[in-house]
Amino acid sequence: MNKEIAHPKSRSHIRLRFGERIGRIFLEKKLNNWVGVLLFTGIGVSMGWMLATRPLLGVGIVLLSMSLALVIACLMSTETGFYLNMAYTFFAYHFSRLLFNDPLPVGVITDIFTGLMLFSLFIKRISLRKSINEFTHTTIIVLTILNFFYGSLELFNPEGHSFDAWLQAIRRSLETFIFLFIAFQFLNNKTTIRKYIKTLFILCTVVAIYGCIQQWHGLFDFERNWVMSDDLRFGLDFINGEFRKFSTFNDPTAFGNTMAACSVFFTIIALNSRDKKIKRVLLGGVVFMLLGMAYSGTRTANVMLLAGLVMYILLSFDNRGTRVFAVIATLVFMAILNVPVYNNNTINRFRSSFAGTNDESYKVRELSRNYIRPYLHAHPFGGGLGTTGTLGSVLNPGHFLAGFQTDSGYLQAALEIGWVGLFLICLLFFFVLRRGIAAFFNCRDPEMKTVYAGATCSIFCYYVGMFAQNTLGQITDMAFYFPLMALILRFKHADNQG
Repeated sequence: MNKEIAHPKSRSHIRLRFGERIGRIFLEKKLNNWVGVLLFTGIGVSMGWMLATRPLLGVGIVLLSMSLALVIACLMSTETGFYLNMAYTFFAYHFSRLLFNDPLPVGVITDIFTGLMLFSLFIKRISLRKSINEFTHTTIIVLTILNFFYGSLELFNPEGHSFDAWLQAIRRSLETFIFLFIAFQFLNNKTTIRKYIKTLFILCTVVAIYGCIQQWHGLFDFERNWVMSDDLRFGLDFINGEFRKFSTFNDPTAFGNTMAACSVFFTIIALNSRDKKIKRVLLGGVVFMLLGMAYSGTRTANVMLLAGLVMYILLSFDNRGTRVFAVIATLVFMAILNVPVYNNNTINRFRSSFAGTNDESYKVRELSRNYIRPYLHAHPFGGGLGTTGTLGSVLNPGHFLAGFQTDSGYLQAALEIGWVGLFLICLLFFFVLRRGIAAFFNCRDPEMKTVYAGATCSIFCYYVGMFAQNTLGQITDMAFYFPLMALILRFKHADNQG
């Protein structure tokens, strides 16, 4: 009888001791023991065998394991998700070309990253009420929300034919709005802002150097095959017997425009840095960014660079260093335009950016705009989202605007959402620049004053570039444009926190 009573107790005691031992092995020692060695050795041997005998299954398990690790990392830390997303936006298209021959759904993965980062904010159980109030009680966010609802109403535009085109545009707008809030929540003090700027500089320098390697070495075989696999892509990228360089981006235009805006940002940071070593490192990176921009053959990027630097000179002309920089930059600019070198495609294309009305492509664009102007005047709410350009031919075949190349972000907006929608977009851009300029002049912290100047001038680059191309709408906007906007929105908060 005593044995029967003691037996359950002894079993519970054994279970308790077993649980304690498991806890010590996994939680206290974190597998830093013989159990961990055996476990990971077994996993490694199993994966090696599987990759050798069943490669597809083995690769699938490896990718699944990596994906789960990334998901957990993003859920546990908003910061980790933010920087993973930054790196992904810079290299996604490159790995898509290298590993998958370009069918990777790049945009879907950014959606996943954004959702995970948003969810991580709620997992932390931090109070978001204050941040949401600060975020929404600004003219910029009110106008952003107004633009979103206006775009949502385009679903009922009788001129639009495609629900898929409307859904894609709205999904992208909602995703960028959520990411803007995440960046606003994340970049909330000078420590995180410094870390963000360092990370951005490293990413920009790496892709700039890779663009230079493409120029000096030539495109690699998988890149050349990718360009030549599509006649339209080949026609846009191969000009005057030479390939335009795109680095790790989806096309030369996105690469050139991003390098132009980033070079403006880091030039401003470098000019105002008191640490000579940091100044030299930043200017060295800017040199590669400028070379990458030039090798991309993107003429809009040249104008963006000039616009951003001119704006900075106007903002800080009372500074002696700025006046010296203005003189040196002017001399370099005039030298490039007038140096007697005529057999260099890079220099010739840079010069053609400032040919004005004498440029042949400018004349073609003017003819296109004159042709489409009557439609613009007759449709104040536009022809519907996703109706212009190549996308319009795919999603809205038969539409009057389908296949029409706008060659301008502003013209595209005017045609798709009408001059009413264009007015709302321009109003938003105005208030973004207004707040950035106000932050620059009202900030008393020299470090943050420089950041505000760089952010405002870089954003201005994008708005100027919109006259010739749709410079916004790339996935790299999540690494640069929207974080810079979040920094401007953080004025009076970030500069007061260490």
